[in-house]
Amino acid sequence: MSYSKIFLRKLYDIIFITFFFLILPVQVRSETKSDDSKSITIDTHTEIVSDFIWRGNSFAGEGQNRRNGASYQSFTYAPALQPTITVLSPDKKMEWMLFGSFQLTNRSDKDSDKRLFQSSPGGVGPSYLGEDSKYFDPYNQDPCVQSVHNQLISGTPSNSNCQSYLPNQGYGPKKEPNGNKRVDGMFFSMMYHFDPSVFGDFSVGIWFYNTFQKTPNSLLPPATQKQNAVVSGGPSNTFNTNNPDAQTRLSWHEYFFQWKLPWVRIVKPMISYYTQYSTENGGLLAGKNYLSLSAQYTFFEGDFFRIQPHWNLGYAMSNNAIDNRNGIQDITSSLSFFFGDFFLKGAHILRPNSYLFDTNNYFGYPNGDPDKANWNRSSEDGKVVNPSRINGAYNTSILNLIDQVSTGNSLNDTIIKTALRESYTLQKIPIHLFYVSFGYSKSF
Repeated sequence: MSYSKIFLRKLYDIIFITFFFLILPVQVRSETKSDDSKSITIDTHTEIVSDFIWRGNSFAGEGQNRRNGASYQSFTYAPALQPTITVLSPDKKMEWMLFGSFQLTNRSDKDSDKRLFQSSPGGVGPSYLGEDSKYFDPYNQDPCVQSVHNQLISGTPSNSNCQSYLPNQGYGPKKEPNGNKRVDGMFFSMMYHFDPSVFGDFSVGIWFYNTFQKTPNSLLPPATQKQNAVVSGGPSNTFNTNNPDAQTRLSWHEYFFQWKLPWVRIVKPMISYYTQYSTENGGLLAGKNYLSLSAQYTFFEGDFFRIQPHWNLGYAMSNNAIDNRNGIQDITSSLSFFFGDFFLKGAHILRPNSYLFDTNNYFGYPNGDPDKANWNRSSEDGKVVNPSRINGAYNTSILNLIDQVSTGNSLNDTIIKTALRESYTLQKIPIHLFYVSFGYSKSF
């Protein structure tokens, strides 16, 4: 009897131990399976903005002003659709983001130089009948345009080898490559988030921005143009004159580092550093560095209605490779109102150091013409050439009259002409920019 009880007890122990080792792997596998079942996080964000403004740069509005012959304003309606998708790995360490910007209005090219006839987009030509060729073709670049002009005035062509004037065929007004479709682009970034520490959260990454319009149609033909190395896009295309929106960014690449500070975490302070390694525009914009401090806070977080102010201070170290100016590039403040997954946002951008933008290397030459490089003589007055005071018969006739001023003293003539031209053509650079937007966000 005693033996039987001992045997049963040992048998019970053996069964218990066996059961324990059998069930343990099942439990371990179950826990592992739970970890493996963690899925990626997908955040989507679709927004319509009144203007594509980033880091104090207007990517669409200012170009649209040049296209339409309008003065630069603090608020320009150049709406764009901007969808964004962000993907986070299950451990939240890897992050991929894809952002697109697609202009919704003024997408087509337009005749912005308003010349009566020319042989190619942006080519030389008179703005009104009877204009002296020394004004519209001072270097005798297009004898045929001059011949057609003379034929219309006197009935006799000056060059019999040139065809007659036919509206919209051969010689006539041409559309310059200035449609807002040339702003369309895609942004892709990859980021790695290190484990949080007492020193804050650190991330590193790389991003690429590319516009879609890279065909030769985005550049003007060289037949009747003069060299414009600044906006040429490199040695293979040394001509790109009379383009009202010649300053383009066909590609843009940067490395970046982000540090979420361990202090005052309630406002999520973050320091970011970006350094450019791409060499678009013939290397003009290579070597740029951008340092920023940002913060944000969400009122009523977790509720249906939320308010989120956001603030960013950006400092540029070298605005471009030629001017090489440093300073505060932008102070951007925005206020977003969330209604569930929908939101409305208003933003104000202050550009306190206008000398970063007061250069032909940002706004481009007036009409893209290197001969007009000196029209923006000073980088300290905060003024640039007003696009509404350049083209058309009215503006051209006034500018030509100014050029005809003669006092008998060449030095006085130069001073008077410059003063009159600048008083007519220059305007203040808008240092305050505004835009509004509305959109929808959803996480999966």
